[in-house]
Amino acid sequence: MRMVMRVGKTSSLPWRGSWRIGAIALMAWALALWGAATTLADEVTKTFSVAGRARVHVETDDGAVRVSTGDIKQVEVRVDYSGYKLDKDLRVNTSQNADSVDVSVKTSGSFWNWGGRHSSLRVEIHMPKEADLTIRTSDGSVEADSISGNLDVTTGDGNITVQGAKGNIRFHTGDGHIEARDLDGRVDASTGDGHVNLEGRFDALNIKTGDGSVNARATAGSKVQSTWTIHTGDGSVDMEIPGDLRADIDASTHDGHISLGLPITVEGTFSSSQIHGKINGGGQSLTIRTGDGSIHLSKS
Repeated sequence: MRMVMRVGKTSSLPWRGSWRIGAIALMAWALALWGAATTLADEVTKTFSVAGRARVHVETDDGAVRVSTGDIKQVEVRVDYSGYKLDKDLRVNTSQNADSVDVSVKTSGSFWNWGGRHSSLRVEIHMPKEADLTIRTSDGSVEADSISGNLDVTTGDGNITVQGAKGNIRFHTGDGHIEARDLDGRVDASTGDGHVNLEGRFDALNIKTGDGSVNARATAGSKVQSTWTIHTGDGSVDMEIPGDLRADIDASTHDGHISLGLPITVEGTFSSSQIHGKINGGGQSLTIRTGDGSIHLSKS
């Protein structure tokens, strides 16, 4: 028995040791590859000088977009990426025509992600504050600050966050929430699935979400120059309007109740789930609809 035990020990110990060394080496190699993939990043930078009012168009199929502004006369473009090969599975194209600047960032979408390869893509724009901006991304969030001009943002899947915009403003996301403050002008915001929070001075307002709550605060100076429409398929609506706003109110909910924090002259029949009336003598229509949720209308 002693000889058998000795043979077992001497034959198994080297195998166990080599297995452990091999496992440690394999783990170190995997960690090194993962660390390199997640920490190494490349960038593409471009700068365009503009003389008049800039018009910037950004389009990407897979990446977040971040826009900042300043008192400058140039458009600075920076594309940060990792896990892609430039001019192979990532193409960055920029062009300028007078004061119009176009930025296109496209991935091939044809590579195999062997070994769980990490990839990331972000487009950053620094541009004049007085400008028009259009953003299109198939998959990614969008952030923008202080745009004094027309703003048009569309993302197939991602959140939209804006701090400061003046002009004709449009937001659309297929799946994500919309947060925007310090707006001024005509606003159209829609999402297939997500909440919408807006604050600003509105001349026109259209908000639609398939599934999510709506919070809208119209500040002093807002006017219902054309129909305002608020609609959610499933969620509550909380809206604040100036005390001197003139409008015809048409509010209804299929499953919820309506509460009012300002005087309304009611027309015809009304109930806790449906109200028709006038504010300050009436005007253009302010329509609020929710399929499942309560409506609260108050003074801002």
